[in-house]
Amino acid sequence: MREYTIKEIKELMSNPYTFKATRHKLYFTIAFKEAFWTSYQAGNAPRKVLSDLGYDLNLFGQKQIDSMVQRLKKEALAGQGFTEGESRPIRAGFKMPSDSRNQARESSTDDRIWNELKYLRQEVEFIKKIIKEKSS
Repeated sequence: MREYTIKEIKELMSNPYTFKATRHKLYFTIAFKEAFWTSYQAGNAPRKVLSDLGYDLNLFGQKQIDSMVQRLKKEALAGQGFTEGESRPIRAGFKMPSDSRNQARESSTDDRIWNELKYLRQEVEFIKKIIKEKSS
């Protein structure tokens, strides 16, 4: 596993799209994830997207970039929107009362629908922007 030096951590943290950087992990902001995913969906290569978003490509190995794309793809297709920082699932041993479970499920569904709607609107705006640039 790659370790970031203190200098590299400072460089990563200077990027507004970095949520948190440690010696072993890098966490991105929601804005980064949305911008990356939208650009990637538009056909741009992951390395180009990272470069466009202000990251030094020397800080990333190909395996790390591939893993990043897979995690973002999984998060995007889950329909719950992107998260910032570390997102850990609820532990299996945790039990909620049945009333709370139904309420949480309904709330979760509503949130997921709203997040998907916001994401789709953002994609439409991005596509409009691309079409406008190509027609100019």
